[in-house]
Amino acid sequence: MSIQINLDQPPFSFLESTQLNWLKARLDLVFFRAGETILDIGQPSPGIYIVYKGVVEETGDDGQVFTQYGREDLFDIRAVLESGCKHRYTAVEETLCYLLKARDFIQLLNESPDFSVYFNTDLGTQQQLVEQSEGEVSEFILAPVDADTMRAPVYVSGQTTLARAAALMKEERYDALLVRDGGRTGIVTGSDLLDAVLTGPHSKETRVSEIARFGLICIEQGDYLFNALLKMTQHKIERVVVTRDGEITGMLELMDMLSTFSTHSHIVAMRIEQARSLDDLIVAARRLEKLISNLSAQGVKVISIMSLITTLNRRLMRKAFELVVPEKLQSKVCILVLGSEGRGEQILKTDQDNAVIIQDDHVREALMPSLQKLHQVLLDFGYPRCPGGVMFINDAWIHTVDGWHQRVARWLQNSDPEPMMNMAILFDAEPVAGNRDLFERVRSAWQSESLRSSITSAWFARPALKFETPLTLLGKLREDHGTIDIKKGGIFPLVHGVRSLAFEYGISETHTLDRLDRLQELKILDTETAQGLRDALILFLRIRLRHQLERAGAQPGLTQQLRVADLRSVDRSLLRHGLHRVKKFKQWLVSHYHLENL
Repeated sequence: MSIQINLDQPPFSFLESTQLNWLKARLDLVFFRAGETILDIGQPSPGIYIVYKGVVEETGDDGQVFTQYGREDLFDIRAVLESGCKHRYTAVEETLCYLLKARDFIQLLNESPDFSVYFNTDLGTQQQLVEQSEGEVSEFILAPVDADTMRAPVYVSGQTTLARAAALMKEERYDALLVRDGGRTGIVTGSDLLDAVLTGPHSKETRVSEIARFGLICIEQGDYLFNALLKMTQHKIERVVVTRDGEITGMLELMDMLSTFSTHSHIVAMRIEQARSLDDLIVAARRLEKLISNLSAQGVKVISIMSLITTLNRRLMRKAFELVVPEKLQSKVCILVLGSEGRGEQILKTDQDNAVIIQDDHVREALMPSLQKLHQVLLDFGYPRCPGGVMFINDAWIHTVDGWHQRVARWLQNSDPEPMMNMAILFDAEPVAGNRDLFERVRSAWQSESLRSSITSAWFARPALKFETPLTLLGKLREDHGTIDIKKGGIFPLVHGVRSLAFEYGISETHTLDRLDRLQELKILDTETAQGLRDALILFLRIRLRHQLERAGAQPGLTQQLRVADLRSVDRSLLRHGLHRVKKFKQWLVSHYHLENL
């Protein structure tokens, strides 16, 4: 029998080819008339059904409709695993389904670990399995840090002279040595030796402990090589120390990795650091989208991509600031990124959301030409103008510390949507260049308990309910002209709801996942809810990123519109589960903030 559904996708793609062929040979095609009951409450299921044509409705004993199933959707796995149906399944119209008998399904579960895990786990684990199954996952990226990838450490005493250290590096063909000095361990590199002797006040007889750095950046043996590369990028270094249970076991060098790492993310970082002109920075900025595409195609998790790109984007902006703003002004100003960039959740460039804190009003006039130029540089980097005008070239987003305190106070005393959203945007702020101390003084404005009253917190939370969750009364994905706005329907209510709780409870973290961790630690959200929201956000970001990469060059608003017909059945199923988590969270917010009459 020729199979008319796509089985080359999760969960069936987890099977080996021989297992998949075995499955196909055992599928039966069954027909149901409109209104016919396929499975009834309490009835054992003959197996799992895969819809080929038609619609199947799942209802409870009281007639409540839970959801409907369409082409390539599966039901009722739970009935097979638990030996009985809890709900009723009825053909809404003439329906054809493929049936995989229960004994054959159980046999596949026993033979394929990934296939079994998919059907016996939560949304987050299902996502991980789906991500790993997509395309050719780079063996390098998922390779562990082990004895084959690291070098054995070479130690010297802190009393060793610089001359002897240089000779030892030459003998061992190493560019770095570990330095033991009393109870501490540091590191010295070939570049450190050159700088000390050629440009510093040191001689060849200086003790190496005088120039060694004792704040070691480490990675645990067994962690992914990609995470080691991410640490190198974040800390602007070319090696990390490998540890196991707190003990040093080796050294991992950048140059040992780059020859096999095809995406060259660290090379982009080095281009940024070595840039001597804005043109150099523009070249580096334009490499980022290709880097994102490569990482996504090679199976790197969306959270890792997000972390790496956030690091590179902030370094890019910091370098542009140093090239554009006169040095005498740099300590008198602080550049903030806001919104998704502030939270570290922007991957592909959308629009500019930024602000400025100035030391005093005398700085404003001298600074404005530099801000105009910096704004143009961001345009050249690929950041479009913010449609709402949230940019540091606008007077509304450039103030002194006192000016920001007054502005925050006005926003928090006004229940209108616009001031509340302005406060939400600023609440996600992260300093990227200039004098960070100015930001710490501004942040204290919204850390005041007197400004975070229960009424203000409720005003702050209301926008999370602004957009409807794109689910029908029957629990299916609700399409508007064939699309779902994943930002309005899923990402924004989740992110803003979590942001509202962070505001209410004085949580300083900005990344939504970090905020969820703190809310769970404080027992504001239970473990199941917090984990469900984490899984849902990661799912939304992953699906949106793939959609954005497929529609590269489209207007930013259009990249939020997911065409449901283009989604695989497994993604439709995961998306439906994720949106149900958001819907439930919104109901919790209504109760928590007493927004029933909104």
